[in-house]
Parts: sequence; C-alpha cells; structure tokens
Amino acid sequence: MIGESLALLAAFGWVGSSIFLEKASKEAGSLAVNLIRLVLAMVFLGMITQMNRGMLLPFDVSRESLKYLSVSGLFGLFLGDFFLFKAYLEIGPRITLLVMTFSPIAVSVLSFFILGEKIEFLKMVGMLLTIFGIAIVILKKKSDKTFSKIGFLYAVLAMLGESFGIIFTRIGSMNYDSFATIQVRTVPAILAFVLYITVRKEWPDIRDGVINKKAMIYIALGTIIATMGVTSLVEAMKHSHVGIVSTLAATSPILIIPISIIFFKERISILEILGAVISFVGITTFFIL
Repeated sequence: MIGESLALLAAFGWVGSSIFLEKASKEAGSLAVNLIRLVLAMVFLGMITQMNRGMLLPFDVSRESLKYLSVSGLFGLFLGDFFLFKAYLEIGPRITLLVMTFSPIAVSVLSFFILGEKIEFLKMVGMLLTIFGIAIVILKKKSDKTFSKIGFLYAVLAMLGESFGIIFTRIGSMNYDSFATIQVRTVPAILAFVLYITVRKEWPDIRDGVINKKAMIYIALGTIIATMGVTSLVEAMKHSHVGIVSTLAATSPILIIPISIIFFKERISILEILGAVISFVGITTFFIL
C-alpha cells in the first residue's frame, strides 16, 4: 500500500500548504504568491537534489520525460492554478472545490484512454464513495459569492488542467527521480507566469509581495509543505493506479476537519461528520480490498 499511503501524505501536504498559502494570498495577492512559491520551490528542490543526486538542476532528464513533464507543468502548475484562483474570486471556494472533486474521475477516464489503465469495480466504488463524502463536506460550507457561468467555466478549466497535469506527470516520471520531476514541471510554469506578468505589466505587485515579510514567511512555509506533498504524489503514482492516487490526494477537505476543530475552534455539523465517515469508508476500501 505504498502508493495509497503516499497519496494520503500528499493530501496532508495540501491541508498544511493551503492554510499558509491562503494567508499569503491575503497579504500579497494570488498572482504574486503563485510566482514566488514556484521560484522558492525550485530553490528548495535544488537543495534536496544536490544532496541526494549531486545535481542542483535536472540536467539528466531525458528528452521524452522533458516533453511530457513540461506539458504537465503548463497544464497543472500554470493553467490549472491560474484558473483555480480566478474561480475562487468569481464563485468562491465552495463551488470551486466541489468542481475540483471531479478531478479523480477525469483522471481515471483519461488514464484509461491514454495510459490503458483499468480500475477494479470495488475500488471504483470506493473512489465514488470518497468523492461523494468530500462533496457533502464542501456543499455544507457557506459561500459569499453568487454563482456565475464564467466562474463555473474557470473551475472546470482548473479541474481539467489539474487532471491532464497528473496524467502527463505519470507518463514523464515513471523512470525518473520524483524531486527532479517536480523541478522539470516547475520551470515551464515559472516561464509562463513571467510572460503573463510581463504582458500584464504586474511586476510592481510581485515586488510588493517580495518585500512583504509576513507574506514571504507564509509562502515559504506553504511552499515547503506543498513541495513535499507534490513529491509524495509523484512517487505514489509509481506504485498505484493514478485514479486512486488522485482520489486519496483530494481528501484534504476531510482531513482539515479535525484541524478546524482543534486549532480554529470551528463548529462541525452532523452533515460534515457524515461526509467524513462516508469518505473514510471509501478510503478504507483501497487498503483492504
């Protein structure tokens, strides 16, 4: 169960990083956070790969892996995150995250047609149970945003960007180091954000984010946790079905419930508890079947 365990570890990474990066976005804006965290991730990953591979940058990546991982970075880290933050602004996190819960299903469909991977019936049931539980928890959350068609479109594009990113990461990372894989994915995303910021002439906002000490602390903490989470996800895909991995990695709305109770003193409803239980039953099927 190495793949499934690593996927759950990735979900815990999303929980920790989302808390810090949300705080950073309130301090410096989402665009600045997106670019700065990617640059910091490259520095952090370079330190790790220098120690475990003796190589600061992934100069040994094959042409084939470079092709797929570059596409993965553009889909997942640039387009996916770009539309995700726009969806947050248009329709709020509740509906956005609800749309994002369909990513594991999209990944499973794509993996069947692109990778030829099939999934057992009972594990598909477990996947649907997990997603259903997550949806219950998200739907219970209140949103101060009104529904808009363009916002819903942004959320769908974010979901598809993430799904295609996962598939191309799987293809490009199978015979390559997981930390170096994230480095290769990050470079085209950084270049895309730099081009976008330059065209929009938004470099003053990035500068303001860099000199904001509080924001930089939040970004650094969120980036370290997120990088470890992404690396766990990449490694998990080498050991388990990509659909199962993406489902388990999407359980952060469930995992954040005890944190919300203990640290933020939030009151949790019966419906949220029910959603958590249903998701837990779904997760259990991956480990016992």
